[in-house]
Amino acid sequence: MRLLSRYIAGKFFRPFFFSLGLFAVLIFLGDVFDRMNMLSASRASIGQILEYLWLGVPYWMIRTIPMATLLATLLTVSGFVQSGEWIGVLAGGYENKDLWLPILACSGLVALGGLLAQETILPMSYSRRQRLWQETIHPEWQAGRYRNVALLGGPGEMIEAESFLPKEGRLERPTLEIIGPEGVSKEIDAQEALWDSAKSRWVFHQGVERIKGPQGFAAAFFQDKVSDLAVPPALLIPNTREPDEMSLWELRRYARRLSHLGASTREFAVALQSKIAYPFTNVVLCALGVPLALRLRRAPKAASFSIAVATSFVYLFVIEISRALGNSGLAPAMLAAWLPNMLFGGAGAWLLSRTSGGAF
Repeated sequence: MRLLSRYIAGKFFRPFFFSLGLFAVLIFLGDVFDRMNMLSASRASIGQILEYLWLGVPYWMIRTIPMATLLATLLTVSGFVQSGEWIGVLAGGYENKDLWLPILACSGLVALGGLLAQETILPMSYSRRQRLWQETIHPEWQAGRYRNVALLGGPGEMIEAESFLPKEGRLERPTLEIIGPEGVSKEIDAQEALWDSAKSRWVFHQGVERIKGPQGFAAAFFQDKVSDLAVPPALLIPNTREPDEMSLWELRRYARRLSHLGASTREFAVALQSKIAYPFTNVVLCALGVPLALRLRRAPKAASFSIAVATSFVYLFVIEISRALGNSGLAPAMLAAWLPNMLFGGAGAWLLSRTSGGAF
């Protein structure tokens, strides 16, 4: 790495880490205040609440990386311009691209770091945070009754029921399907099922069990049947896993499982592509930030902060609109995830080409 590139990298990463911490803390505090009523009314211990709040830090830091990248770019470039270093470097025989290419490379390193954190730290912390919220701080399983539900048990287990009462540990008119590579291999249809905490199993009452054999399904009636379903009521509530709880590999596997059970996977396909596309937002915003800073030239730091916040929110708004189009089926999953990067990246590339051509 050339001496000039190392110097520029040092100038970039100092405001980047400061901006990252600042934006993460601001958004984190907003989230805390938004949940303050529920947190104060919770029966969870102080330690559990503090753990829940701390586990939210990785999520907000990863989400604010693009905003911090843009602000660091604006401050770095404007700092070079205001100090006269930019003109001095150009006078020494360098070109504009020799100054902004190292900044773009730094944003690429940040994107790589964000992708690694998104695949390692975020799934663990987010999953633990969700469990604390659902099971301890704001236990959803204490809700009264869910009607006409379709639930996911263990691998290959699909449950449908007219009513699910998680607090009582009871399913009314449940149907349990065991799904293998060739489809449904076993089915249990009963009047009700009760959770047996001693056996850690669901016990079905007054029903029929159908097992698939060479000649088709063979039926056997029963009064009481201890099933292999071992998911307790608190974990059987009808919800889906959040994409942020999973790595790319886990998300792909989870989407395939839902598809095998006949559920729609459109939202998960969009989420999968979005998880790949989001880290590249750093590079795109950096490419936008360089020509913006050159045109602002001697604008104060407050102006750079305002532009970074405004541009980032516009970008995030476009991301959400594009994602909604993908979730609704109006756009393919890959296009919905990558369209904001394509639009803003094209604008950034055009502005950078003008900068390289001497527009500064």
